[in-house]
Amino acid sequence: MANGLLERPKQNQEWEDVGQQYLNELLSRCLIQKEKDFCLYFTFKMHDLVHDLALDVSQKECKTVNSKTETVDENVRHLLLCDEKLVEVPRVLEGMKKVQTIIIQDASVESKVIHESLINLCFSKFKYLRALELRNSPLTALPNSIGTLRHLRDLDLSRCLGIRELPRSFYKLRSLQSLNLAGTGLKQLPDSVQRLIELRHLELTIQAKHLKEIQAGCWTSLQYLELNSCMELECLPEGMQYLKSFRTLVLSFCTELVSLPRSLKFLSKLEHLEIQLRIIWCKNLSVLPSWLLNLTSLHKLEIVGCRKLSALPEGIGRLPNLRVLVSRRCPQLSKRYRENGGEDWHKIAHIR
Repeated sequence: MANGLLERPKQNQEWEDVGQQYLNELLSRCLIQKEKDFCLYFTFKMHDLVHDLALDVSQKECKTVNSKTETVDENVRHLLLCDEKLVEVPRVLEGMKKVQTIIIQDASVESKVIHESLINLCFSKFKYLRALELRNSPLTALPNSIGTLRHLRDLDLSRCLGIRELPRSFYKLRSLQSLNLAGTGLKQLPDSVQRLIELRHLELTIQAKHLKEIQAGCWTSLQYLELNSCMELECLPEGMQYLKSFRTLVLSFCTELVSLPRSLKFLSKLEHLEIQLRIIWCKNLSVLPSWLLNLTSLHKLEIVGCRKLSALPEGIGRLPNLRVLVSRRCPQLSKRYRENGGEDWHKIAHIR
């Protein structure tokens, strides 16, 4: 999606739906096969022969760079840097101007210098950059010049533990659609992120008890929000009724979370909405609100590791679109809703 490979969605379709159609087509032709199902996303693998063919077809636009790389065609658009032995940015990259994708793998603490140099190179030379993956990078800060990447659509900073704040110019990334901040050291989510109106996918780890209220007109394109390992977070932000495109909420390892926001109940008014709700290892969450029944478009509810949760809201089985209900490592729920002998099994027996 970041590199414009998808056809424009038809009426009532989203970009993600088009991408799913492409994957289904590849699956049906046995060009790829599904490897793992992680509930909300999948991994795929391809046959060695197909992989070799893909490499041959893409070699003019894609290049893997390591410490032994001597030349790179100036027309290459997608770069993968994957060598811990790299101690400086290869000079062959300095003359390139058409780069759209940069992925860095095998990062090490010793490679902090090359990461900083590469970031500076990206911001000064690669003005058409659309996707930047710095996962596990030892970086401690992003320069304010990141705001010059007006075409950037996908930014992955996951597990960059040293990043504790975002630069002031972040709001200038107006084309950004996917932002992964899971596993960072952020203390608070700045207002500049809420101003990214094209943002569709946000994964976040934050060291705060509260998130700022979502304002009207913000995140109007947001479809997926995952709060992961927010160990101090006690409640979610109000204002979620403004998320007009919202489809999926994931709460994972938010161990101090004690309640869900009232504004969630207004999501039932949205059209063409497919909501998935995952609540994982929120050990202090003891009750689900009764207004959860307002989420008439909810089709999947997954609850894992919520040991204090003793019951589902009365009437949960009457949600018209609820098709999948998963409960794991919730001892009180398991006892109450077990298939053989659970006192409330009959209330959910029709749900898969």
